Order: sequence, then C-alpha cells, then structure tokens
Amino acid sequence: MVERSDEELMQALGAGELAAFDALFRRHYETVRTLCARVAASDAAGDDLAQETFLRVLRHRATFRGDARFTTWIYRIARNVCLEQIARQARDRRIAERWSAEAATASAEDRSDDTEVLAAAMRWLTAEQREVLVLCRYHDLAFGEVGEILGCSAGAARVRAHRALMALREVYRKLDASDALRHKA
Repeated sequence: MVERSDEELMQALGAGELAAFDALFRRHYETVRTLCARVAASDAAGDDLAQETFLRVLRHRATFRGDARFTTWIYRIARNVCLEQIARQARDRRIAERWSAEAATASAEDRSDDTEVLAAAMRWLTAEQREVLVLCRYHDLAFGEVGEILGCSAGAARVRAHRALMALREVYRKLDASDALRHKA
C-alpha cells in the first residue's frame, strides 16, 4: 500500500474523508505537540494547544490550497494557537508571576546541569524569540520555511533567529553568573 502525502490527505479530508484526518493526526501530532510545548514554554499546555491546532485543521480544511507544504500550514496554525494562549496568559499576568517566582526560588542546587539553565533562559525570552528559536533550532526548519510560518521573508526570519539567539546567550550568561556567585558564597 502506497502511503499518501500530506497534501493528498488534505485533499481527501476536504472531500469529506475523515480517515485522512486520522492519518494526518497520527503522522504529525507529536511534532505539533512538541512545537506548542516549546513555544508556550509549558509541557502541560502542549497537549491542549496541539489538540486545538488539529481542531482548527479540521475546521479550516477547505482553506488549505496546497501552495505551501502541509507542515508549513499546520505550523502556522500551531503558532497562532500558541500566540493566542500566550496573549491570554499575559492579560492575566500569570506568566509574569510564574517567571518571577521561578527566578526568585531557583538555586544552584535545583539546577543539575547546563540544560536546566538553558531551559530557564528560554523561559525568560519573549514568545516571539522562543518561537523562532524553536522553529530554527529544535525543528531544524530552513529560514524560508520559518519565514512562511511567521509571515515574513527568509532574511527577516534569519535576523529574528540571530537576535533571539543573542538574547538567549545574554540571559543564559546572567543565569549562569548568578549560579557562580551562589557557589562562591
């Protein structure tokens, strides 16, 4: 049996074949869930945001034209879902309170290695900075694809990724330096 491409499955879904949705879900759910969890900086939110992403795929299946790859289209939907969630959190000020509480209670004993310092640094970035780094570094997408997802040119995506990486390095250095100071004390 020949496996159908994502684009063929979307055409079938548009024609009412719900089994095509099941195939797309099984094929892409874990990647979308990981993307959402990283952009939202919350593993717990990853499942909810991924499910919302797939509901929108089903709801808006007729809008898929096939001009771009299916993965670009679904990543863009996931991005919008995540940004909406982040905006809701920002309005409620919960995300700022959580970050402040984490920074105040974090200690060298709580961080077992550089990976945890990096994860903490990622949480201090803006949603847009995290998003571009997740797409470029974790999902290894080309700048052209990242640009399509973000609605900008490949060059603009490259600049955003560079700036986000510089911001991450600065935050990482500050967190790492604060650990070093605590170890000396």
